Order: sequence, then structure tokens, then C-alpha cells
Amino acid sequence: MGLVALLRIVLRHEHDVVLARQRARALAAVLGLDRSDQTRLGTAVSEIARNAVLYAGQGSVEFFLEDAEDGQ
Repeated sequence: MGLVALLRIVLRHEHDVVLARQRARALAAVLGLDRSDQTRLGTAVSEIARNAVLYAGQGSVEFFLEDAEDGQ
């Protein structure tokens, strides 16, 4: 098993939070998740990213793909 880095977004402003949500949904779509799971993942990433900006002043979101032995 290994991790492949896909994307990193630095979070400093509200538009970075929006970008993180959009990218999470796009990656979920590419990976074959249905629309409701795409929305759930986008919402989760958005909430965590927003908290990072609001309470820490900054942060980052990193997306990785894990190569699992069972092919998932």
C-alpha cells in the first residue's frame, strides 16, 4: 500500500474554503462516488476548512489516494 499525493490547498481566505469544497467534490466524482457522497464529502471538507480559517487563521487541505491491496 502506498499514498499518492493528489492536491494541496493552502487555506487563508473564504475563497480557499470554497475551492477546497469544489475540489473535494470533483475528486469524489472522478473516483466514482455517487452525487450524495460527493456532496457529503464536499460538505465535510468545507466545514473543517472553514474552522481552520476561522479559528486558526490558516491551514491546508491535502488530498491523497491510497493504493490498497484489495484494489479499493
